[in-house]
Amino acid sequence: MKKLPFFIPMQSCPNRCIYCDQWAITGHTNDVTAEKVLSEIKKSEEPVEICFFGGSFTCLPPKVRSNLLDAASKAPKGSRIRISTHPSCIDEDIICELGRYNVYAVELGISSLDDRVLAACRRGYTSDVALKKLRMLISAGFVVGAQLMMGLPYQDTESSIRDLEKLCKIKGPSSMQIRLYPCLVFPKTELFSLWINGQFTPLSTERCINQAARILLSAENMGFEILRIGLHETDSLRESVAAGPSHPALGELIRSEALTEKLNKINPRGPWVVSAKHRSLLSGHSKRGIKSLAHKTGITESDVLERIIWW
Repeated sequence: MKKLPFFIPMQSCPNRCIYCDQWAITGHTNDVTAEKVLSEIKKSEEPVEICFFGGSFTCLPPKVRSNLLDAASKAPKGSRIRISTHPSCIDEDIICELGRYNVYAVELGISSLDDRVLAACRRGYTSDVALKKLRMLISAGFVVGAQLMMGLPYQDTESSIRDLEKLCKIKGPSSMQIRLYPCLVFPKTELFSLWINGQFTPLSTERCINQAARILLSAENMGFEILRIGLHETDSLRESVAAGPSHPALGELIRSEALTEKLNKINPRGPWVVSAKHRSLLSGHSKRGIKSLAHKTGITESDVLERIIWW
């Protein structure tokens, strides 16, 4: 189903996190109106997934929310609505409201479930609050997503994997979707000041790839559906990042590293049966995956290539 995204950067967020600059991340600065939503919807005759991203949708004033949802509900039959929001702006009344508009999926910008990390980032809630809100959404029957981050102050790989374990406990047999984003440093944020003063060290691209690969494999093993890894590259993002693991193909590089980890664990010496659809993960980016697998297994790159069976 075609996705129709609308970005509401910084609109309605209950507080300013130390790392946040949604304008730079999304490249969108204009307010989203019901008229704009209707205008885009009219261009499609087929069902679409209307997505409200970038800000905290349920923290918007009630009239603004209802206008946007009214517009979205006029999409072709079979369409669905997805929203992204802040955990602090989920309660029973909001859940009932979303249900009346047949909202399909709700993603919570959780960032972390480590209370030390949350406090340092000024997220404005604790892990217990975030988990409670997720349980409410699951009980109400929504498709639920969690937007997690890596490389935040006081956050490490083990902390991120513990976050997944907590999410796994509450989701049970239900499906839960995950987005995994790196922490980047933007000017005019508190995190920028910490970085400039030597009080915060962002992840390097290579370290981010290695950490995220472990997190990705853990998430897959726990049965999460991975919607996205890394931020969508935009001119605004590329021009605004001061520090951190910003790379236009970060998600691809992370998936490549995760695949080589998996292959090495299955059989350190090969042969390896690999789907042809994953060829780019091993051969792309100057054969990064082939080189990584050769390094892990201790055999030559040419031997690695000979021991891969594509199907």
